[in-house]
Parts: sequence; C-alpha cells; structure tokens
Amino acid sequence: MPADRNITTTVFNIQTYCIHDGPGIRVTVFVKGCPLRCTWCANPESNLRKPQLMFYKEKCTGCGHCVSACSKGAIGIREMDGKYKAFTDRSFCEDCGVCVASCTAEAREMAGEITSVGEALEKVIADKLFLDSSGGGMTISGGECLACPEFTENLLMAAHEEGISTAVESSCFGSREIIDRIYAHVDLALCDMKHMDPEKHREYTGVSNEGILENIVHINQELHVPVWVRVPVIPGHNDDDVNIEAMARFVKDHLTPDTRVCLLPYHRLGESKNESLGKEMDLSMDVPAEAHMDHLKGIVERYGIPVQIGG
Repeated sequence: MPADRNITTTVFNIQTYCIHDGPGIRVTVFVKGCPLRCTWCANPESNLRKPQLMFYKEKCTGCGHCVSACSKGAIGIREMDGKYKAFTDRSFCEDCGVCVASCTAEAREMAGEITSVGEALEKVIADKLFLDSSGGGMTISGGECLACPEFTENLLMAAHEEGISTAVESSCFGSREIIDRIYAHVDLALCDMKHMDPEKHREYTGVSNEGILENIVHINQELHVPVWVRVPVIPGHNDDDVNIEAMARFVKDHLTPDTRVCLLPYHRLGESKNESLGKEMDLSMDVPAEAHMDHLKGIVERYGIPVQIGG
C-alpha cells in the first residue's frame, strides 16, 4: 500500500543541509509532541503537540500593536530593565498567533505548523541531489516522532517511494506495535540513551529507561536496523565514568558490532527557548569541557566501539 501523503501533524522545523543527524547531508523534519520532559531539553518548543507562541523580549520595541491585536486580553505593556516591553499572560493566551502578524519587530513567532506528509516530502525532495551525492537522506526528529506514528510511518514510506534514505532520531519510548510499524521503513536508527540507571532516567526525563533499552535491542537485533547510540552529555547528571561505562557495556553486550556511539555535549540553546515560552529552566547545567569529552570518548573506545563527539 502506498503512503498516505495527506496525513498531517504539527511540524516546528524542516531543516536543510543538516550534517549532524546521520551520515551525509540530510533534511531533518522536526515534529512536535513528546512524552518525555528532559531537564536539559534543547527544543522545549517541541514538548506539546499544538503550535505555541514564542516571544523574544530583547526584540520588543514596546509599540503596543500586539496589545490591541489580542482579543483575549493576554498582552500588556510594562517596564523591564528600564524599557517598556510587551508581556504575555500565559494563563489567558490561547496560542492563536494573531499577535504575531501585528509585531513589526518580529519579537513574536509561532512554533509549529500543521503540515502534511506531502508538504514535508516536497521540501525533502527539493534537496535530493545533495542527499544522494553525499550519501545522506531524510531524518525525522522531534519532539518524539513515535508520538505521531501515522505521520511518521507515512513520511518514511513516502521517502522510500522517492528513493530517499531514511533515519529516525528517537528516545525509543513507545509501544512495540508502534516500534515495529515505524522501523520497518527506517534505514538508520538514531537512539537516545540519556541515562543507564532507571531511577535517574525517571528523575531527569519523567520515564524509566527499561522499556527504552528493550526497544533499542529489538530495533537492532530483531528488526535488523543499524543503530547509532546518541548520548547527551549533561554535566552533573549523566557524565560520570560509571554511567558512560554502563552505556558502553550495554552497547558491547547487546547491540551489533557496527553500532556507533555519538557523545553530544550539552549546549545552552534551550535556555533562551524556554524563556521565550514563558518557562523556567534549570540554569545550573554547564557546557562540558573539551578535555572531559575526550576523556569520556576514551572510555567508550576501550570497549572497541566506534565513537565520535557530536553527530
């Protein structure tokens, strides 16, 4: 059965010329909606399925156009750091986006747009020459693409119909039925391992990792999909030697020898995004030092596992 290209979901970005979401040059489709709540989330605008208002106060000129545009009375003007700026009361805001069009300073934008499989694929196909020549393809990321299985499955199917290689970047938190449906159309699985201890994983993400690890083994060993394990390195949370060694042993003992580990150093991009959504974030986390990343890389290498920093 061919892919249904009319199925829709909320997409918050389709990024071209990506070189960190799998091999070669890729187009990455970022979908909204995620059942996890990672303390360090770099894309907090991806957590909810619906489109959301993002407000960048540093761009605001305090003109007040957004105040008159909002029929819910959610926007006002007040003094901030010696300047008058707009503010949004999120308890009244319905994320309708009407205020965005009124903002000449471009301090407001909507994260997320209802997008069909066909519309997303059209943007992927536009770069097919670069994807093919570089050994790249399309990656679906998020959010969590397993949370919108109909869209994800059909976009993967449609990409294969067009001769485009596919990858999925996922926490692998989902039912076995959904895993089987999705990964039947995946050429490379980019699987997150956020922490090896199930209780620490629950503390930092809101869910245990037991089913996640079982799914990763199933994807690799039973569905025969190559895996790249991606580990976000978060100082003070999961960057100790014990956790990295546990991850390396798991990969060595349970996954095929071609499995690659990607150590992803924490960055601060999520902090400004949280502020733009009116949310607070744990600011105690810091960017890991280059020497520390090299040390962790050395731990994985001792297990004979292909490993890289980033990617």
